[in-house]
Amino acid sequence: MNLTKILLKELQDGLKELSFEFEGSSNPWVFVRSREGYVQEYIEIDKSNWEPNAIRCTFQTGSKSVSSTKLERHQVNEWYMYQDKEELRSIFKHFLKIIEQFALPWFAKNTEFTPPPAPNYLEGNWRNPIENFVNNNKLNLHSSESVEILDQLVIKGLVQDEIYYVSYCFGEIIRNQFGGQWRYDAEKGPRMDNIGGIAAFKRWPHTLVNIVIKEKTLSLKRYFEDIAYVVAG
Repeated sequence: MNLTKILLKELQDGLKELSFEFEGSSNPWVFVRSREGYVQEYIEIDKSNWEPNAIRCTFQTGSKSVSSTKLERHQVNEWYMYQDKEELRSIFKHFLKIIEQFALPWFAKNTEFTPPPAPNYLEGNWRNPIENFVNNNKLNLHSSESVEILDQLVIKGLVQDEIYYVSYCFGEIIRNQFGGQWRYDAEKGPRMDNIGGIAAFKRWPHTLVNIVIKEKTLSLKRYFEDIAYVVAG
């Protein structure tokens, strides 16, 4: 039984109308939809490695996933059993109905917006405003005590460019205290690599700043202490 052939015949055209494209893989068979500014949405169909005639369908976006049975029936068991080609075709047709009725609203509710990458605040045109920011707030980028000043600035509130000024300052304090190198990541913006001489240890300062802005119980000092703990260990 050519499962891929049957799957594509029953699902590909219908999913293409919903903007899902087949990725070309098998077990799992994956369809992907991209929407500008959003995390990609995945429909994944896989055959059990333990049961000879069991198949399931799951939906994923970002860090979230849900099975078709959970959406349709609120059941924990994810598998659909079939005995022959006709039953398999019926299951695939049923998947399409579930996708249209349940998965599309689930995607609309759970798909995460992907923010645009941070600007490259390492470039020369950022130097003067950052230096002014450092001088105006009496920051010493060679002193860990300035992290507390950055936290106070975050609490008072920042305009967008100031978020990047704080991010650069925080990254520089990390670099000066523990060692590391700035790198520009085209997808997420400037990051600090090789922190403390640990090749796999990297952080995006502006990501940490934005988390602190959003989560009032966190602080840059806390992140700084966490970094110090990792480097010391």
